[in-house]
Amino acid sequence: MPKSGLDGKYTTGKRRPSLFRQARRPALPISLIVLGLIIFLFWLIPPAYRPTDIAVQLGAFTRAPGLPTPTPRPRPTDVHGGHIVFTCMREEINQICLINADGTGFKQLTDVTTNAYYPTVSPDGESVVYAVNKYDDFDLYMLVLDSSKLFQLTRDIGNAFSPDFSPDGRSILFLNRAAQGPSALWVMESTGANARLLYAGPNTIVGAAWSPDGHTIALAMAVDRLFTYEIFLLDINASDKGPRRLSHDLADIGGSLDWSPDGRDLLLYAGPVNAREIYRLDAGTGTASQLTFGGNNAAAAYSPDGQWIVYNSLRNDFQADLFIMRSDGHSTRQLTDDPEPDWQPQWGP
Repeated sequence: MPKSGLDGKYTTGKRRPSLFRQARRPALPISLIVLGLIIFLFWLIPPAYRPTDIAVQLGAFTRAPGLPTPTPRPRPTDVHGGHIVFTCMREEINQICLINADGTGFKQLTDVTTNAYYPTVSPDGESVVYAVNKYDDFDLYMLVLDSSKLFQLTRDIGNAFSPDFSPDGRSILFLNRAAQGPSALWVMESTGANARLLYAGPNTIVGAAWSPDGHTIALAMAVDRLFTYEIFLLDINASDKGPRRLSHDLADIGGSLDWSPDGRDLLLYAGPVNAREIYRLDAGTGTASQLTFGGNNAAAAYSPDGQWIVYNSLRNDFQADLFIMRSDGHSTRQLTDDPEPDWQPQWGP
């Protein structure tokens, strides 16, 4: 984060008044002296830093009215802080649920008659966006947590799923299969307005995440085999040039990914069916580091401070539950324990 401040050096070119002139100068009122001290202190203390908007060009498309800004410092979470939203199957229907990071405060947020998937939390923690499957099509909805107000964001544009907020919360990235072609990257305002294509690749895209600085989108895209993907990075300012491949030599990558709050790496899962593990992928070099060893794990996401990771695992007698571990893979603990599956977690403030 850029730093602002003053060097504290100042000089004056005026001569010192003579003793005769000093003697004739009337004494300053106390109120003026106090006012001068206040002005001096105000000048001495640097102003608070205000992040500026990043100019984002969406390839050949219209410039988004809600531009991403640099991510503020993550709120402290530690192991007992923050809220986690996730997909929870209840009575054989996938719903959206919420739980505190310490395991308290469980709440089922939706009560739909068809399946709901892919929850994501707004940067301010005030709303959740998710996809609902109706009549073989997916549409995105926003639920305001405090008021329980529900808003439909997409309608009749195709199959919209896997949403992710921009760092400032004013735009939403999502995947959409608008016709018979592969799923592509779309973007819209957080109100659902101005939905438009951002990038369409040669193959289907199954996951996408917006970087904390607002410049880059990480995406999981098919390459040469069904149901296995590679990770690519797309520069928003040059989306017409297409993404560059980041992952190499990591077999059977899955479809979910999440940025670390500092933007240095990504979480993903990879490996054969029934033996998948969580990996950290360096966003600069593409080097992968394995974090879990056994349990068949998927869908990992960072806490807002980057110190913890939540993920779903089958390590509890092949029951899909949520687990939390430190960002280095240690100190694993179980968060949920329900006979029906809990999966696709996302950690919000």
